[in-house]
Amino acid sequence: MVFDTHAHVSARQFDKDRRQALERATDLGIAFLEVGFNEDSSRKSLALARQTGGFCAVGIHPHDALADEPLETRWQYIESLVLESPRVKAIGEIGLDYFRNLSPKNAQIEAFIMGLDLARRHKLPAIIHQRDASRDVITVIDKHSRDIPIVFHCFSEGIDCARKCLDLGGYIGLGGPLTYPRNGYLRDMLKFVPPDRLLVETDCPWLPPQSKRGRRNEPAYIIEVIETIAEVLGQTPSEISKLTFDNAVRVFANGEQEW
Repeated sequence: MVFDTHAHVSARQFDKDRRQALERATDLGIAFLEVGFNEDSSRKSLALARQTGGFCAVGIHPHDALADEPLETRWQYIESLVLESPRVKAIGEIGLDYFRNLSPKNAQIEAFIMGLDLARRHKLPAIIHQRDASRDVITVIDKHSRDIPIVFHCFSEGIDCARKCLDLGGYIGLGGPLTYPRNGYLRDMLKFVPPDRLLVETDCPWLPPQSKRGRRNEPAYIIEVIETIAEVLGQTPSEISKLTFDNAVRVFANGEQEW
């Protein structure tokens, strides 16, 4: 099997053919973690996990850190989803995004810390979004959550940042951008990542692999990511599939073969 550790199949981009996309993934032996990014999407992520018999993550993305309701109230709702179902396997995505800055930095940091605190209380891994904010992300994690698994989703930094993330006990999630010709630095960074810290993802419906550029991404397209990793590391796609699947089970299911 293959495990896509970051998908958004409950997003509106799948409204017209969600069932078919799910079938394509199933036919290829692909399971995925459905990831929320605010209250509404987290609720939809849990609903899809129930529908498919799969698993999900719930959280508040830095873009959504600022809202009319107090952050405490919003995180209480996210926690209610955690308490509602064992299908919730992680908190995320959470983190910092200083590239688009759709929420003020102080609101992003506050939401990030609350998400990490929730993950720690429930002994769940945290899925991290970071863009142009790696220094603050690492500082916050180092201070607030060194005792839970940390997944650096859609990792797009070089070796120096990867080393710092790995020193925190982090896992590196790689997706479509790894396959882009101009991203040789990511393929160089991949060679530095210990095998037991490597995860694969699509981040669908965004960031499709090179051969699907210009199209909506979906879990079935993770095969191209795996093939690229196999080529870079000199292994077979089957070996990479098994490696990353086993890593995902260890992170999200405490090593128990639940999926």
